[in-house]
Amino acid sequence: MATGTKSSFGQAIHFITEIKLQELETQRLAYKEHAKVLDTAKAIGETGDVIKKVETLAKAIKSWTGSGAVKDDKVVGTRLQLDDLEFWLQQAKKDPSFSQDIAERWADTLEQHIRHTITRFDAARLFGNLFNEWLASGDSSAVAYHGPSEDLQDTNADVEDEPTFEKLGRKEMYEQKEKLVSIVFDDYPIDVEELKNYLEELFMGEEGVKSLEKMRKELKDFSYWLKRKTITVIDVRNAIAGLLTSGLMNEEKRTTLKAFQESDMVLTELASVLDMRMANLKSWSWPKEGILVEFRRHLNGKYRYISTCETILSFSFLLH
Repeated sequence: MATGTKSSFGQAIHFITEIKLQELETQRLAYKEHAKVLDTAKAIGETGDVIKKVETLAKAIKSWTGSGAVKDDKVVGTRLQLDDLEFWLQQAKKDPSFSQDIAERWADTLEQHIRHTITRFDAARLFGNLFNEWLASGDSSAVAYHGPSEDLQDTNADVEDEPTFEKLGRKEMYEQKEKLVSIVFDDYPIDVEELKNYLEELFMGEEGVKSLEKMRKELKDFSYWLKRKTITVIDVRNAIAGLLTSGLMNEEKRTTLKAFQESDMVLTELASVLDMRMANLKSWSWPKEGILVEFRRHLNGKYRYISTCETILSFSFLLH
């Protein structure tokens, strides 16, 4: 396989790692802010209301949806099941003979879980930084892509790099690029009231109102499902297969995607990164440097921007 393909694969792996470390750091900082509930719980405990302290800690653990989140039926600290804790708390409020020592042990278990999660985030940050340094070093050649044709070594590996030439596009490409820039960045006067009236007229009448309500409900249900869906390796494989059959990727990116298909480790990492991004959707924002688009000339002479494809949007942060 050509050296360029190895480089592309290695860069993609490095880029995936960078994305995952960024997500971990974002969630680490978010969890540190979330863990300030420990101070709140401590203040509540000093008033003597141990039950409220336990409720506060349990609510904080359940409300965390990022990495390391627990489900209602998960046992915390190997002995406290969150699914049953709520019922025990109800009994503790109504039973004057309920032992406060038990509630104190609940609080200690929940506090230890939160502190343990903070430690896990700190350890993941340390390991990630070390791993990233290893990737950037010469010792990381082991992550290079080894495809079926790896036995055919590049005979020109020791030859000096060939001179590179700047690719100049057609005149039409620059004209259409300027037009796109003007559409995206130039202000365009819009009559807001007129636009609002037009949209309201689209759903006038009983049938229109029902259709609008149905659409809103379907969007709400789908969004609820999508937010809680776990992205699996199968999902990533299907997305890559869709990209490969779409004809929208250049040869280098197609080769990189094929390399992803052959590595279960990479597919698992991709699924993990996507899951982390979905879990941390509230804090997501467009990258400051923007998203790169690629001109692709079609048979009719028109240039299209392939990153406008819905499928590519899901992988736009993986390929650059």
